[in-house]
Amino acid sequence: MNMFYTGLGIARSLGERGIPVIGLASKPSYGNYTRYADVRQCPDSREQPEELLTFLLQLGQELPSRAVIFPTRDDDVLFLDRYRDLLARHFQLVIPAAGVVAACLDKWETYLWATKAGIDSPRCWTLRSRDELGRVAGDVTYPCVMKPLSSHLWRQHDNWERVGARKAFRIDSADALLREYDQISQADPHVLIQEMIPGGDEQLFVAACYFDQTSQLVAAFTARKLLQIPAGFGTGCIVETVDRPELIAPAAKLLQSMGFTGIAEVEFKLDADGCYKLIEINARPWDQHSLGRVCGVDLIHIAYCESAGLPTPAVRRGEAGHKWIAEDAFLMAALRMIWTRDPKLRSLFALARGKRAHAIWSRRDKKPFLMYLSRVIPQLAWTGLRRIPAGLGRWHSKDVRPAYKRELHDAKIKN
Repeated sequence: MNMFYTGLGIARSLGERGIPVIGLASKPSYGNYTRYADVRQCPDSREQPEELLTFLLQLGQELPSRAVIFPTRDDDVLFLDRYRDLLARHFQLVIPAAGVVAACLDKWETYLWATKAGIDSPRCWTLRSRDELGRVAGDVTYPCVMKPLSSHLWRQHDNWERVGARKAFRIDSADALLREYDQISQADPHVLIQEMIPGGDEQLFVAACYFDQTSQLVAAFTARKLLQIPAGFGTGCIVETVDRPELIAPAAKLLQSMGFTGIAEVEFKLDADGCYKLIEINARPWDQHSLGRVCGVDLIHIAYCESAGLPTPAVRRGEAGHKWIAEDAFLMAALRMIWTRDPKLRSLFALARGKRAHAIWSRRDKKPFLMYLSRVIPQLAWTGLRRIPAGLGRWHSKDVRPAYKRELHDAKIKN
């Protein structure tokens, strides 16, 4: 479902093994051009759920047997959960049970489950109206983080613009909490306030897991975020597999206590005391799941095999040192640094060195990347032309003479 980073990665994981794949594309995307999927245009699960249901029921009747269906967004998970009884006639759904879906998508419910299971988590508070600010004001510590109670709600309608296109953001004072809540509540009055764990993005780790239909852990690997865009509360741009087996036990304990089945990405942050604190759960394939394919723990193929009634592939421990790079986000970050003469540009390229897997590029599946370039190059050219006058203005406003000439000139004025 949808052919951006996640869907394209699923198509490649299965298609390279000769498994026939149908890509359901509700939006234009580079992934629509992959050689590994029969891509079909369809309604969007967020905006047209009933139309998509009709589309899938008709598709299911045309298929020779039940197909395995993978969601790639929270909206897709909610859609499959809402219509699971009707869709189950034609499809094997790779999602957990209804109550578990709700617990994973609602951050407050996740926090309560973690507390019950004894999993370390940052303290959390909920707000459902402005009147409740007084209830939590005395307990909240600053800085803290404001998040949606359920992430998909900030993506609906025009809410994304109302929240300033932010997944979460830092709050430094009670006044800022009040000010930000007044703005965010226009989109959704239900928010989560979470204690901020100090440390940079490189302290964010994930346990990637697959649980079978009896909620037994089948396979897992661990990874670390090296770069997020934007920093702090963005999407992982460079993520590397690491050897952190100590993350698997708390992730498994929490998910098994919930009765979880399927694919999960459990995110933790390492605090100053060396303790991993739970941040959130993604109850579906996520952007960087392709790391599993390159490190030897392909959760997508494992999930497919169990759902299709095939033998489970051999499972081994994931190999550390593989990096996943979102080259579109990486390119834009590099260009911004070049334009602003950011001295951190060299470190950006250093982060990308090593064994790499890419979100879009593939030597065996080049067309998605070529289609991305065909769209982005004209956009960059146009943006560059528009910025040239401003750049020239900044250049001429600077004293670009050699240092020794500036010093002579200043000495003459002084004398």
